[in-house]
Amino acid sequence: MLRKMFIGGLHWETSDEGLKDYFTTFGKVDACTIMRDAGGRSRCFAFLTFEDPASVNAVMMREHILDGKVIDPKRAIPRTEHQRATKLFIGGLPGTVTSESMREFFGQIGKVIDSTVMLDRETGRSKGFGFISLEDCDVTPILGFGNLEIDGKLVCIILFTIELAVRTDTVVERLM
Repeated sequence: MLRKMFIGGLHWETSDEGLKDYFTTFGKVDACTIMRDAGGRSRCFAFLTFEDPASVNAVMMREHILDGKVIDPKRAIPRTEHQRATKLFIGGLPGTVTSESMREFFGQIGKVIDSTVMLDRETGRSKGFGFISLEDCDVTPILGFGNLEIDGKLVCIILFTIELAVRTDTVVERLM
């Protein structure tokens, strides 16, 4: 079982010590490193390793706010799996879709590595979009709008790229 986590969405002022202290409430932390650029500035993400894999499960059970910002902890995907995984942006999701029901739906298409429906932090309701990572799967036939229907609603599926990540973060920042 995996003990390593990717922690995204960190505040640029979050320190290694502050991050480690926060996650120590979930179990003993073996290693904690915020990734930094050549100038020493935070890249706003980190890798953290717990002693006990059960701590990872405990972290995944709830939303996390650190230094006034919602952070995004995920299980770290080993490089071999990550290189074979295809990440998709799923837009236009009905409010009835959860991360688990989306995982089950896309499980019919391929092996699901990760499934996340984005939720409003105040209401806990779906924001109408999410992300899915599929392993070794040709997603070409499902890309675009109208090729798949989830819970009675046609959805838009876009191959997730760095460029889309920047645009998505910008849009989300404007909404908050």
